Amino acid sequence: MPHCVLPDGATMSYAEAGAGAPIVLVHGWAANGAFFRDLSAQLAKSHRVYTLTLRGHPGSELGTSQLTIETLADDLIHFFEALDLKSAHALGWSMGAMALWAAAPRIDARLSGLIVEDMGPRLINDASWDNGISSGYGANDVATTVSEIEADWPSYVSRFAPRMFAASMREACPELEAWAAGEMAKADAHAMASYWRSMTNQDFRTALARIATPMLVINGGDSQVYDDGATAFIAHTAPNAKRVVIKGAGHVPHLEAPDDFLNHIEAFVRETRRPELRSGGATP
Repeated sequence: MPHCVLPDGATMSYAEAGAGAPIVLVHGWAANGAFFRDLSAQLAKSHRVYTLTLRGHPGSELGTSQLTIETLADDLIHFFEALDLKSAHALGWSMGAMALWAAAPRIDARLSGLIVEDMGPRLINDASWDNGISSGYGANDVATTVSEIEADWPSYVSRFAPRMFAASMREACPELEAWAAGEMAKADAHAMASYWRSMTNQDFRTALARIATPMLVINGGDSQVYDDGATAFIAHTAPNAKRVVIKGAGHVPHLEAPDDFLNHIEAFVRETRRPELRSGGATP
């Protein structure tokens, strides 16, 4: 598997497949590039697909930089520049979307579009915001979460993984939840605690209004992580955003409803690819 050497010397692994205009896939918290294996295979039929495993996640090094959203944004910028990616689409699932939002102002010239998968601009709920993590997760809950992550990571994963999927999907495909939990359990607890702290400190509600890159927001209609208001806010605030809701899917619609998810991405890419790519057959 190829890797990219990051500014602090750490290596970030990634997979690449296919040919055509680039699409970069950025996974969520405690996951890794394997979560996009099937999606990547489908997209690679008509695109050059880069599937990243972010620093501190299984397969990529921790490095010496702080494990924060800001560091992940720097890593993404470095990756785009090192590979000289142009006219790219980038998909961020959950935490991956936050990293892309943070990076977007500095790679805007390299982007044709952003795809946001089931993420909100702020995790914490308070008097000014009630569309954070479902169940009213607040600032006072962060310390408890971090303690649980660091004390017994496998146990935390066993409680978190079921929330990733719609109830109907868990019943129909219990093996999917089991696989996801097994992959997440491989992550480093201290790294995940650091990323969790950083995510809960983020607030992109204002910054979204300055991201002019065309944006497709996809959320699962039965997500147990974010309610409908979170993604509706993004679509309303970002100047060139639109939203689709995939019924019956939860926090991972690319795994729960792969055909619908792929169709939405392909349609968005066709609409937003830059003029120089609209001839020559490079993309569908």
